[in-house]
Amino acid sequence: MQEKKVKKQLIIGCFLFGLSIISGSIQVIVSPYNFVRVVSLIAVIAASLSVGAFIREFFILKAKKDTDQ
Repeated sequence: MQEKKVKKQLIIGCFLFGLSIISGSIQVIVSPYNFVRVVSLIAVIAASLSVGAFIREFFILKAKKDTDQ
């Protein structure tokens, strides 16, 4: 029961973090100031890398769990 609750929380967290990445991307596109664009772009890239690495590890653990059974 606890494991399903944690998985659900992780999925919701990834989804919300993905929405923040999308909103940051929109800010990069529509911002009229170059400095804001550069800083926002760096933040979006860093956030995307961290979310991508986390999701990759999540799938690796899932595959490893499936092979152990």
